Amino acid sequence: MNKSRQEEILAAALRLTHEQGVGALSVRSVAAAAGVGATTLRHYFPSQADLYQAVASRLVTNVLSDLDITDDSRDPAARLYDCLAQFVPQSNEQMQALTSWAELHRLALGGDAGVTEILKSGRRASKEALLRWFNTLADQGHVAPTDIDAHITHALTLIDGLNLDLHLFPDHVDPAAARTTLHWFAAHTIS
Repeated sequence: MNKSRQEEILAAALRLTHEQGVGALSVRSVAAAAGVGATTLRHYFPSQADLYQAVASRLVTNVLSDLDITDDSRDPAARLYDCLAQFVPQSNEQMQALTSWAELHRLALGGDAGVTEILKSGRRASKEALLRWFNTLADQGHVAPTDIDAHITHALTLIDGLNLDLHLFPDHVDPAAARTTLHWFAAHTIS
């Protein structure tokens, strides 16, 4: 399998998603945007679900980094906060992405199975990042390994709630206030 061709197709899918929203994401539209035939696209992404999963995972991994989570010379709560803060928009472009996030949820609640798959894939990628971060902190003795699953659930719930508030009430909730809440969470999660 030609990885560079697969990356070109994925890049076209990401551009299409960014320019037209997730509703424009289909095998035909991505194939056209990538300048390949549907058969070629299917070689790299055998099903629409595979394409959605790749796009959602890349969207999340493009935003999230492990930063310096492994640097045990820094305060563990500060390191956790820095990682968690990546989930909260910090620029106008990221605030626009929040609108796409809300649109994904609206479409999924309306029964759009493809969009639901995108959300599930994005959620899995987010959980994988959180698992890496909490496992690192557990290995360093800062959180109990038995609490990791609960911490991940709490973090995702908090992040979803903050992003919903930022989307629904942009004049009343700002990213700085959301980051303050994440800071509180990080400080209270570390043992």
